[in-house]
Amino acid sequence: MTGDTQDEPIQAQHSTTEDDKVAGILLQQEADLAGHDEARVLVALRQRFADGGHEVSEEALREHARRIAGLESNDFSKE
Repeated sequence: MTGDTQDEPIQAQHSTTEDDKVAGILLQQEADLAGHDEARVLVALRQRFADGGHEVSEEALREHARRIAGLESNDFSKE
C-alpha cells in the first residue's frame, strides 16, 4: 500500500490547543490523585506541566491542587 506510511509523530498529525493539553493533564491528575494530600498534588501538577512545557500560574496550580485534593478517591487514586 503506497502512501499509507506514518512519516511523522502521531502528535504532529493532530492539532491540539494548549487549553486542550492542559485540560487533559488535569483530567489525568484528577483520576490519579483525587483525595490525596494537597501538597503532593501540587508537586505532581508542577512536574507534569513542566514536563509538558506548559506555563501555568502558581495561583492556578494551587487552586487545581486544592480542588483535586478535595475530590473523592477512586480506584485509581487509592493506589
